[in-house]
Amino acid sequence: MPAIGREGMDRLENTQDAADWQDAVKQLLVQEVQDRAERAMEENDGFLTTMHSSIELFQNNTDLIPGTVEFDVELANRFADLATPYELRVEDKLQGYSVPVQPIIDHLRKELVAERARTVTTPERGTGGATEAPAAAAGKPAAAAPTRKADPPQASIPSKAGNSDQKEDFSALFGTIGLPDLQI
Repeated sequence: MPAIGREGMDRLENTQDAADWQDAVKQLLVQEVQDRAERAMEENDGFLTTMHSSIELFQNNTDLIPGTVEFDVELANRFADLATPYELRVEDKLQGYSVPVQPIIDHLRKELVAERARTVTTPERGTGGATEAPAAAAGKPAAAAPTRKADPPQASIPSKAGNSDQKEDFSALFGTIGLPDLQI
């Protein structure tokens, strides 16, 4: 058998020698898998950071998610226009932004609140009264058009959203090389 940790060959005299050789090979393979996984994580660090930032963007800004009660179309449109130069796209799909965009969103949100407050308290010409901003402009759904919640998943199709706490099972793959209990 090939020698472990040095050049040449080793002769296995008994089952204990064979078991020791297998254990040494398993340790080398585990080390190699861990090294490769670590290198891959380092190589993809920028991409992973961008993905995490994109997820946090929507977790922290529910008013940018279409279909939610809080969705603010004007804020979303202004943000999309302003952030276009900073978009990171892969195969024409938006993956995230090259700069932190939360300060931009916070600034736009403050501007909109100030603009909407001015619109509500600005007197109309000729009447002397204050104008009423439409409910949609104030960031609230109009009374005439109630917002509908999204339908739940169909009864026969289990939802897989949010199941990130489950580990992937590679035991069959690693079992082929004698390491069914290896965890990544």
